[in-house]
Amino acid sequence: MNYITINFDQIRDIAYRGVRRTAAFMGLGVNAARDEQFKKYHLSKISMVQVLPDKLNDQSITHLKEEFEKWIISNGLRELVESFGLFLDRVHTACLLMATNKKQISTDDADKFGPAFERKGVEDKLTTLINRFGITSEKAKYFSSINQARNCITHRQGKVGPEDLWGKETFRLIWWGFEIYAETPSGEKYSLNPPIPEEGLVLKEGGKIMLQIKDRIIEYKMGDIVNLSPSDLGEICYLVQLTTEDIISTTQAYAKSLGIEERQRQLEKSVEQPNPLDSE
Repeated sequence: MNYITINFDQIRDIAYRGVRRTAAFMGLGVNAARDEQFKKYHLSKISMVQVLPDKLNDQSITHLKEEFEKWIISNGLRELVESFGLFLDRVHTACLLMATNKKQISTDDADKFGPAFERKGVEDKLTTLINRFGITSEKAKYFSSINQARNCITHRQGKVGPEDLWGKETFRLIWWGFEIYAETPSGEKYSLNPPIPEEGLVLKEGGKIMLQIKDRIIEYKMGDIVNLSPSDLGEICYLVQLTTEDIISTTQAYAKSLGIEERQRQLEKSVEQPNPLDSE
């Protein structure tokens, strides 16, 4: 009898590594961009290539740093989406293995389905997983615009074009976010989302801390540049984490529906832990 082992922890970690890398690199980049003392933009001492003058004035350096922060965040979104796409590839491969093992799909069809799936975008991958195996998440709906933002960044340097508008006047980037706020007995609301004043927030009447889930929407017109804040990308990272858990959960349910046994593994602590930001 042939046995197939599918490690859901390893599959999950593909998406989670993308989240960790995005968060860590955004943190490094944004902190460097906002550090007034950090002005080391020179490349010539590292690679012997000089593109910019050695002594840019403060105004030019400030502009460089502003553009650097935008670039870091945009590329963070791109890596986040691409890592999530790789995660979906592995989920699809696992489902094909299970389906062929249980004679639900022929080997010939599986050989065709795999490469075709990998050529799809994230939105189409999610649709295929739903239709083919019932693998889904209620948060999958957000990845249409998120993936389109990634396409705009990758193919048009973030400048919104006709390909992003789909015949409409604006491109709407939508994701799942949350509001944390303090509410006083009289009904006044004070946002606790970053940035919070360093001196804190004093509520003389007292109040309750509340959490509200809501859609975030940014509208871009033709020619606008897709631009996100660190907080925006942080929320999208969290959305990817939650969606990843939904996908893993429904994949495990699919395995169970096929009568595939799930075995609990005893994880051993390794003396030498892998770097949590390494690529797979």
